[in-house]
Amino acid sequence: MGIQGLLPFLAPIQQQAHLRDFVGKTIGVDGYVWLHRGAYACATEIVTGKTTTKYVDFAMQRVRLMQHYGVSPYLVFDGGPLPAKVGTEEKRKQAREESKRQATALAAAGKESQARELYAKCLDVTPQMAFQFIKALRAAGVPYVVAPYEADAQLIHLERTRLIDGILTEDSDLLVFGCNLFLSKLDASGTVVSISRPDFARVVPGWTDKEFREMAMLAGCDYLESIPGMGVKTAWKMMKRYRNAEKVVQIVRFEGKLKPVPRDYLQNFRIAELAFLYQRVYDPLSERLVHLEDPPPGALDGDGENFVGR
Repeated sequence: MGIQGLLPFLAPIQQQAHLRDFVGKTIGVDGYVWLHRGAYACATEIVTGKTTTKYVDFAMQRVRLMQHYGVSPYLVFDGGPLPAKVGTEEKRKQAREESKRQATALAAAGKESQARELYAKCLDVTPQMAFQFIKALRAAGVPYVVAPYEADAQLIHLERTRLIDGILTEDSDLLVFGCNLFLSKLDASGTVVSISRPDFARVVPGWTDKEFREMAMLAGCDYLESIPGMGVKTAWKMMKRYRNAEKVVQIVRFEGKLKPVPRDYLQNFRIAELAFLYQRVYDPLSERLVHLEDPPPGALDGDGENFVGR
C-alpha cells in the first residue's frame, strides 16, 4: 500500500517505539488495515462465502491492546470510491479475480496449502465486513467515522484539527498527505515503528512539503503510475537537483535514459496532486463535508471537483 520504496527511503528516521510512549494520546487508525490483517487468518472462509467473525475478533484485540496501554483508538473507514483511484482499484479487482480462479482450481486438485496462499491474495475487505467491525466498536464505545471517500485524507483532517494526535496505518501515502506522527507495524506486544515529520529534515534537508510530495508522486502512487524506471531513489536524486517535478520530467524526456514518458503525464500528475491537496473529508466539528485544504479559485475547474469528490 502507498508509495513503493518510500518507507525504506525513510529508514534513517524510523524509530522503534511502544504504545506506552503515547499514553493519554488519541491515535487515528485505518480500520481497513486491521480488517485486512484479521482476514488473512480466515481467508479461505471469506473468499468461499463461509460465515466467520475472526477478522472482527482480531481487530477488537488490537483495540483492547491500545486501550491497555492508555492509548485511545479512533477508527476511520473508507467510504465511497474516489474517482482518482478508479484505475488502481480496477487493476486490484482483476488481480483478485485471477487469484481466486487459481485458488479454486488448486483446492479442487487437493492442493490445500497452495490454495490458501492464493485465497489470501484475493481477499477483498467489503463494506459488510467493516460494518461488523463498526457494530463491535459501537458496543465498546470506541469512536469511529466513515470517510466520504478515503480514510487516508480523513485521518489527515482529524490530525490537523487535533481530534487525534497521530495516525496508525501501513499506508505510506499518509506521509505524502502530510502526517505529523506516523505509526506502523504494530505487533501483539505493543511495539510500533514511529516516524515524526520534523525528522524529515535529516533525510531531505530544506525540502518543502510540495517537493517531498512531488518526489513521491514521481515514484508512483495510487493516483498516478510512475514513469517506467522511476523509483523513489531516482526521483529523490532528480528532485534534489532540480526541485521541481515539471523540470524533472523535461530532463527525463530530453535525456531519454528511461522509457518514454506518456504525453499526458504532466497533466495527469497535476490532476492526481489535487487528491492529495483538496480531497473531500467529513469534519466532525461542523458536521459537514469540507476540502482537506481550501482550494484557491480555479484549482478545481474542469474535472477537478469530480477527481477529489463532491
